[in-house]
Amino acid sequence: VSTSREMDGAAIAINEQRFASNIKSVVSTDEFGNVAEGSVGEFLKFLPGVTIEYEAGALARGISINGVPSENVPVTVNGFSMASAGGNSGTARGVQMDMTSITSTSRIEVVYSPTPESQGNALAGSVNMVPRSAFERSRPEFKVNAYVMMRDSARDLGKTPGPFEASTRKVKPGFDFSYIRPVTKNFGFTLSGGHSENGTKEEFIQNTWRGVSATTNGGAFPHTTPDRPYLTTTAVRDGTKRAARTSFGATVDYRLSPNDRLSFSYQHYYIDFLVLNRTITYNITGVAPGFTPFSVRSNPGQGNLQLGNTYRDRRNSTATPSLVWRHDGPIWKMEAGVGLSLARNTFRAVDKGYFSNSTAQRSGVTIAFADIFYLRPNTITVTDTAGAPVNPYDINNYAVTQGTSNPVTNRATQKGANASIARDFAGALPLTLKAGVDFRQDQRDQRSANYAFPFVGVDGRGSTTPVGSDDGAARFFAPGYSQREMPFGFPRVQWIDNEKLWSHFQANPAHFALNANTEYLSFVNGSKYAEELVSAAFVRGDLQFLERRLKLVGGVRAEQTNIEAEGPLTDRTLNYRRGANGNVILVNGSPALIVPTSNALGVSQLTVLDRGARVEKEYLRWFPSLNASFNIRENLIARVAYYHSIGRPDLNQYAGGLTLPDDELPPSSTNRISVNNAAIKPWSAKTISTRLEYYFEGVGQLSVGAFQRDFENFFGNTTFRPTAAFLALYGLDPTTYEPYDVAT
Repeated sequence: VSTSREMDGAAIAINEQRFASNIKSVVSTDEFGNVAEGSVGEFLKFLPGVTIEYEAGALARGISINGVPSENVPVTVNGFSMASAGGNSGTARGVQMDMTSITSTSRIEVVYSPTPESQGNALAGSVNMVPRSAFERSRPEFKVNAYVMMRDSARDLGKTPGPFEASTRKVKPGFDFSYIRPVTKNFGFTLSGGHSENGTKEEFIQNTWRGVSATTNGGAFPHTTPDRPYLTTTAVRDGTKRAARTSFGATVDYRLSPNDRLSFSYQHYYIDFLVLNRTITYNITGVAPGFTPFSVRSNPGQGNLQLGNTYRDRRNSTATPSLVWRHDGPIWKMEAGVGLSLARNTFRAVDKGYFSNSTAQRSGVTIAFADIFYLRPNTITVTDTAGAPVNPYDINNYAVTQGTSNPVTNRATQKGANASIARDFAGALPLTLKAGVDFRQDQRDQRSANYAFPFVGVDGRGSTTPVGSDDGAARFFAPGYSQREMPFGFPRVQWIDNEKLWSHFQANPAHFALNANTEYLSFVNGSKYAEELVSAAFVRGDLQFLERRLKLVGGVRAEQTNIEAEGPLTDRTLNYRRGANGNVILVNGSPALIVPTSNALGVSQLTVLDRGARVEKEYLRWFPSLNASFNIRENLIARVAYYHSIGRPDLNQYAGGLTLPDDELPPSSTNRISVNNAAIKPWSAKTISTRLEYYFEGVGQLSVGAFQRDFENFFGNTTFRPTAAFLALYGLDPTTYEPYDVAT
């Protein structure tokens, strides 16, 4: 697309879309004004066919295109895949857009129909973030915005309780800037960045209705009909989150010759989320007769209360450098580039001085819900078995049951390299032929765990009630945070302080029954690695008819995918003694053990191996595509496209681990291979898409579109007898394991 350096961003974007060879939307990041927190997701939600998947009701995290989930929507920066280290799962394919920023981006392209250059795993489309360029301006331009940002639920300018004990300000100033500097006609650079910080609430209420969303059993939960459900659980959360975002971007453009240009871009995003959520739960475990949809009561003593705290410090860093060379000659056009994207995501708690989670309970109470409406019971009454009132908001009525640790470190690396060459052929029917190669490598490294520190106190016995125990929660009271008002009309709650609980563990570790075996298994089962290399080659042809009013763009792309993965291996036979010939030594008909079962940790260290399961997988796929566009009038364009695409499974499908049967025992439903199926085929789709675009005299356009997409190879659970080829994916001997079923 030829554009003037004096065109504004919106004009450049609309020009690119108008003269595109496929169906796409291109929008300048300046088009909708300032975007809160520089959120790419909040910006994209205005585009047709794009739906944003929100996290905790506030964070624009995933991008869905035409109903396809975000796991199958590739996101690139300058055409190179963006790394995303995810949340608890480091193997997910979806890019978490709330971990990025729009400040260093000139425009965003949403592609709804691919050309042969496009990735085959764009099941319904893809998103490309185009960095700023100094050659888009002929004069220097500097923009800076300073602002105060607040959430509707957290508008206090002064200090308020939370997230920890000290009161803090939730409304803070922020800024962003961009500087475009064309130094000469052949050299220029850009700088951009920003910082914002704000506090928000994560309020939440959840009701469990028996006979509707939860099952009944005819005993503790009497059977009922859908028109007469009854409420058994209400959980209310008061959550606080501090979100700090910092971004920086730089680009350098150098024109080597009139037809050659070298462009370097770098973007860095750093996010720090501090999340502290507290939840109080009223739970009926046995329902008394006489319940209605508007009132319900537990049998005496068949109810419990719980205070739950979640503390998490999440930090995410993403860096994306790339270098691209372009040659735009009168006959030949060439392009080559390399890109790298590095992402790191961590969740921390105990090394910050607090438990990830804590719980306190009060069991053996009688709970009654009355005057129930759609949101909550207006009246909640709690008594002990003698009928004496129990205040559910008083920490003295609770016993501490446990703290937990949930450390997570996920790393993701995306490497890319591509090259292409195109030649124009003049004539009655102008023709352009193009060919190229594209290499993309995706590496994931996950280390995570989640294990409990059960509280047993001085007497060494855990309890769920402070009555008759030394496990009372009052000593861990959080007086500062407990000044916060609860949402949905509930009274203030006296909460536990996870910092005090962790300090107590450090001073009195004997008051907690940490299970070393559980801790070991948690770390091993959360340790996974996957590496996927996609090597692609493509050919493309562009043909124009009717004085260039009708344009056909077609071709085919071939992708070879090679995957190597590692995950936890569970093999109980590794604890069996073997003779010199390799056979298991039997004692009284049973295998002799290396480590006795009384030593649970020792057994696990022998039989559950960190990244002991290894998988290798490869497959080849072809992706034909055809795009046609016809200029009905100068400003009215009709487009139609047909293409094939796939949706690759989560990388946990390969790194999820392997549990082997005991080959000293015959096959059975409890003695078989358990694994995520590495032989599973990716989703595949065939799509027909069409769009009619009308362009206004100035900058602006109106479009209407439709599509039909046929899917195949949906995933599901199954049990089957393995083949030798299937066992080879995991390096397993068919002679030993072919008789055993596979559950996947």
